Amino acid sequence: MNTPSRRIVFIVAYITIAGGLWTASQWWEKGLATRLSDPVISPGGCYRVETFKPFWILPSMLQPEYDPNENGSPRWLQVWGYPGFYRLYDHRNGKLIGESEVYDLEYTSGPLYWGSRTYPEVSAGAIYIGPNSPNCIGDKPITSK
Repeated sequence: MNTPSRRIVFIVAYITIAGGLWTASQWWEKGLATRLSDPVISPGGCYRVETFKPFWILPSMLQPEYDPNENGSPRWLQVWGYPGFYRLYDHRNGKLIGESEVYDLEYTSGPLYWGSRTYPEVSAGAIYIGPNSPNCIGDKPITSK
């Protein structure tokens, strides 16, 4: 095998391995996450929000940091204060409704908002977690008559 062929094989192998690790890390980041606190149940009993810490192998400085208020590109080499994400469940049947991205909860999180007819979504401060269920808008269950 000549030198250009070896270089090509090395580059293809490197890209394949790096891409596979990146794809796997996107799964294990949330798939192997640990719960940070007890679940918070909405006052009307429709929703349950759980907070998780992502499972990171690499140091936090090597993780991209997104701003929930912007759709711009992520910032790299940032110092994370409190990385985490939320999962939203229908508390009545345990079904997963939504999941936020990983954010620095120290700076972007806030009080839970359970939604309304105008804004039918659950959020924690600036962090969007998921939509309201059609039969429970704004944490007010719709009853059949």
